[in-house]
Amino acid sequence: MHDKVAPFIALALVACSATARGPETYRHETQKALETRSAGVKSCYDKALETDPGINGLVAVRFIVERKTGIFTRVTIDPTKSTATETLVSCVLGAVNGLKLEPPDANEGQATFVYEFRKATPP
Repeated sequence: MHDKVAPFIALALVACSATARGPETYRHETQKALETRSAGVKSCYDKALETDPGINGLVAVRFIVERKTGIFTRVTIDPTKSTATETLVSCVLGAVNGLKLEPPDANEGQATFVYEFRKATPP
């Protein structure tokens, strides 16, 4: 069996006078930055499976991408959208902390990225 981690992203741009990326490109490149942490996120889920083989749920990570620097700041969990255990939530938060959008953008981005964790069922 393979474990499944399915990410989804919602991104809102805060308007500025100069735009380096359009909304779709900004969303795509932010998702690519988050995907660089996929191995760490999967490791969080693998560790959680060791103590609870049936663990599943959602982890919604909110953050702001600073304009001009590209640094992901105010990285927090959205408790209204997160259903996974506190241990898994904390691990995922740690895995995505410290990201940076390269190159930075003239716009500030506010985003929520949702990871879905569920054990794959055999065919």
